[in-house]
Amino acid sequence: MSDTILKAEGLKKHFHLGGGFMAETKLVRAVDGVSIEVRRGETFAIVGESGCGKSTLARLLMRLLEPTEGAIEFEGRDIAGIRGRDLRELRRDMQFVFQDPFSSLNPRMSVGKLVGEPIETHRPGLSRAQRRQEVARLLSTVGLRPEHADRYPHEFSGGQRQRIGIARALASNPRLVIGDEPVSALDVSVQAQVVNLLHDLKSELDMTLVIIAHDLAVIRHMSDRVAVMYLGQVVESGPTDEIFANPRHPYTMALLSAIPEAAHGRARTRLALSGETPSPAAPPSGCRFHTRCPFAREDCATRIPELGAATQESRVACHYWQEIAADRPAAGLTPAAGLSEGAQRRFALYEAATQATTPNPRTAANAEA
Repeated sequence: MSDTILKAEGLKKHFHLGGGFMAETKLVRAVDGVSIEVRRGETFAIVGESGCGKSTLARLLMRLLEPTEGAIEFEGRDIAGIRGRDLRELRRDMQFVFQDPFSSLNPRMSVGKLVGEPIETHRPGLSRAQRRQEVARLLSTVGLRPEHADRYPHEFSGGQRQRIGIARALASNPRLVIGDEPVSALDVSVQAQVVNLLHDLKSELDMTLVIIAHDLAVIRHMSDRVAVMYLGQVVESGPTDEIFANPRHPYTMALLSAIPEAAHGRARTRLALSGETPSPAAPPSGCRFHTRCPFAREDCATRIPELGAATQESRVACHYWQEIAADRPAAGLTPAAGLSEGAQRRFALYEAATQATTPNPRTAANAEA
């Protein structure tokens, strides 16, 4: 069995905006040539600022959007063009957890029906009584009580609604789960519980996770490898510890240096960017980051950098990353021991979540009720 469970090669998604009578259409390059590999059993993170294309990429991988160009393979099978019954069978093995735990749940359906619907679709051989038992088991798995099956989404807190979404995603026994900002809408204490829950479920159920997140603390303590996106392209990828300790691309350095000290720790040297993020409808020529990069040289505006090997595990798309790294040897984050007391408390919250030293997330969820 291959070590790679999900692979994308040269993946693109372009949207046409505008048009009409005497009006010119604009081509928005939301995802423009992304290649990634997700290994079986790992947590793979995709990060970047708003508008970089990471959510669009997640929907492409899940086949919620049709790719404009490129290949997507799941367990060695090309899924970029599948439809109908084949696509429905794919949904059994790949599931999605949406960012908003309320709008992703039908308010007119009870929790039992919401969680039971994928069971009925993908496991039609079960009787009604067996489906209800399975719903009760899934609710217990995510820290809710079986009697919650008779309630409706508006009767739950945000954290509980996200658990319902996770239970729904697990109903088909998937091999891979993609989470689009699964904890961003939750309070910090609830975030840690949900992070803990996902971490536990991944180990218990032998799943693979792909996580989209803005909060780099979540990424730092939850993921095994990370890909950094900018304007529709991956600019750096590699093991999480290596990326956070030794970022090589100037954009990754800027992302890490922007983390507030009181939140997750402080970068040793602040790297300020100038200008606004360019529009994906009119991306810059050459290196797309050159218009904001403090290290840009004249040829960066004309030469397109390839995502090349920096180490055996890491990749970076920058012509001059070696020279930049030599000038900035301490671009990584401060170790946890060197942070302020307030920073260490928040830092420890996620550390405890991934090591299951916080209160049991299932017990905590029941306490919310």
